Amino acid sequence: MNLTRALEVALPDIPARNLATRVPRLPPDLVFKEHIEDGKPVVRVFVPSQEAMYAFPPPNWALAQMFDGVRSYDDIADLYSAQIGTQYDAEEVREFAASLEQAGFWYKTVQEKNILLMQRDAQKRRKELNTNKSKYGDLAQIAFPAVNPDKFLTWLHKHTAWIYTWWFTLLTLVAFAIMAGITLVHWDEIGRDSLLFFNFKEKSWADIGIFYLVAVSAMCWHEIGHGHACKHYGGRVPAMGFLLIYLAPAFYTDTSEGQVLASRYQRMLIALAGAWSELYICAVATVLWWLSAPDTTLHSVAYMMVLITGIASVLINFNPLIKLDGYYIMSEILGLVDLKESSTAYVSALVKRNIWRLPVEVPYVPRKRRFGYVAYALLSGLYSYTVLYIVARFVGNIFRNFNQDWSFVPQLGTAALVFRSRIRTLVNFMKFVYLDKRERLHAWFRSRQAFFLVAVFLIFLLVPIWRDSLIGQFILEPSNHAVVRAIVPGTITEVFAQEGQHVEAGKPLVALRSLALQGKLSKSRADYAVASMLATDAGLHYADYGPALQQRVQFAEQVRFANQEAAGLVLVSPVSGIVMTPDPQSRVASFVLAGSELVEIADLSEMRARIFVSEHDLYRLKVDAPARLYVNGFPRTWVTKVAAVSAKSTEIDPALEEERKFQGLQPPNFYVAELKISNPGFVLKPGMVGIARIYGQRRSLAGILAKEAWQFALRKIW
Repeated sequence: MNLTRALEVALPDIPARNLATRVPRLPPDLVFKEHIEDGKPVVRVFVPSQEAMYAFPPPNWALAQMFDGVRSYDDIADLYSAQIGTQYDAEEVREFAASLEQAGFWYKTVQEKNILLMQRDAQKRRKELNTNKSKYGDLAQIAFPAVNPDKFLTWLHKHTAWIYTWWFTLLTLVAFAIMAGITLVHWDEIGRDSLLFFNFKEKSWADIGIFYLVAVSAMCWHEIGHGHACKHYGGRVPAMGFLLIYLAPAFYTDTSEGQVLASRYQRMLIALAGAWSELYICAVATVLWWLSAPDTTLHSVAYMMVLITGIASVLINFNPLIKLDGYYIMSEILGLVDLKESSTAYVSALVKRNIWRLPVEVPYVPRKRRFGYVAYALLSGLYSYTVLYIVARFVGNIFRNFNQDWSFVPQLGTAALVFRSRIRTLVNFMKFVYLDKRERLHAWFRSRQAFFLVAVFLIFLLVPIWRDSLIGQFILEPSNHAVVRAIVPGTITEVFAQEGQHVEAGKPLVALRSLALQGKLSKSRADYAVASMLATDAGLHYADYGPALQQRVQFAEQVRFANQEAAGLVLVSPVSGIVMTPDPQSRVASFVLAGSELVEIADLSEMRARIFVSEHDLYRLKVDAPARLYVNGFPRTWVTKVAAVSAKSTEIDPALEEERKFQGLQPPNFYVAELKISNPGFVLKPGMVGIARIYGQRRSLAGILAKEAWQFALRKIW
């Protein structure tokens, strides 16, 4: 049976077609108050039953107040004309009532609401037939049933109204000062951990669950702070609810009555109350963390609350670029209720009219506000898109702990979900641009210029004009260098070279003295002399000549070894080059052990750069491939080529390795490409760093894109 027909039979005196003939009346539960906005009086009206806020000029509100459901349009017109001293006819009153009816302002009985709901449901069903809506719903925002906390907040305010007194505010500021002092002293810990706490690259599912639990508790306390302040300034709080915004927990509190009944200063305090209440927790938690012993539950829980309610929370809530507490505080200070919407609409219209040449009307903005509107719209948009990107990265970081290769799938899926409405808006905008420029586009595509540009584009895409290349960092080192070490222990008596001096191969560098070695040499020579005399005597007497001869050979070998060790007391340069050791003469008279490094000699006429190439790029690396080196601090480049490529993988130089914060992110294997650079004038020094670009064969842009896509598919599927 048709629902409209059923309602007409059951309620013949209130049929749907007769609603338009009734004189409307004000909702009985509305609250209102006059405010000054942008230098003009405005009456703010909030209707709790509709969850809607309206703004009226005072004359319009005076007219709206005359609708009591009893007076006719003629009576209201006569009464209002007498009040303002100007003739106002019944038709104008009817048009005014119709405009408010369209906005859903007037009070409706239960039966009228049912009929209106039926009509809206029919419209909604027709709309859904024309849209492809996911059967899984909209994950951008999942709302849970709200609760009415007004009675609880009334009871809470009754027992805690003293927090708005001057003495408690002073006590609060002292506590905040203590919190700030502890935070500054321990900033190295708190500042670093605040960033790591909100980074989910190395957190388990248990960590994520604890984070959600603590974050939900802090946000609930935050919203209670807003509701408590609204209650203090005379407003009711009819609803508080929980929702998930892109699966991130969030709360909301209806403080609309506070926005109507409170003054501008009081509205600022209502907006400030949420973050202010979180700072209560942060101040207490900071002191408990500072006083408690490490490795205790109290210490850990207090520190987690500091990270949740501390610096990160304050910065996020007080940021005016997104519609959170900071935005509403700034709006009250500037006296601009809809700054974000107005600035975005103004800049969007400017871009559409001046850049895309579309027939749109730019909203009027006073000249003194135009620059601020443009700056705020751009900054706010950039920040909002950054936040959405971080949300997508957040999901990727979570899944990266469990499968690094395929974590990009949920990350891209989240990005598509997050940016879905923006993508849809962009598509609709491009359709509008196309429809406006369609005839001109069709004419242009049939012109010679279009043919020429298409040909240029195809050449740009298919001709191999792009040089395949790979980039790597390097640290310069000499191609040929040597380290002179002490062969025997001893005391340095003289150093023959200075730092930076050029020495030839074979030139003495360091002289040592060793009393033990000299005594050993003297003893070996004496033993050899005695053995020689005994061998001679045995040969003359033909007695024990064999053993004596063997003993002489043994002592001769000892003398030879002792002479070799004594020769090690004077160390010479094995190569020609520059002395690299800082101030080697400072070691004169010092005792050194065998193997101690004394002097380093480097041939700087030719330098070597070792480039660490990832195994994923090894297929592009060839011996004799041309290369170009950019050394930091020099405006020029050095042209060279690849001299050799290592056959075995190696670990990257620690000086070139990026800091690895998490052990789960394993670096790839690296292979070394060695490049030689001629260095006339010795302008290049060991230890200099830079970037090298190694060139391969030329490829087309289409070939490069196809190759990258193929390599990506092979890495992920194989």
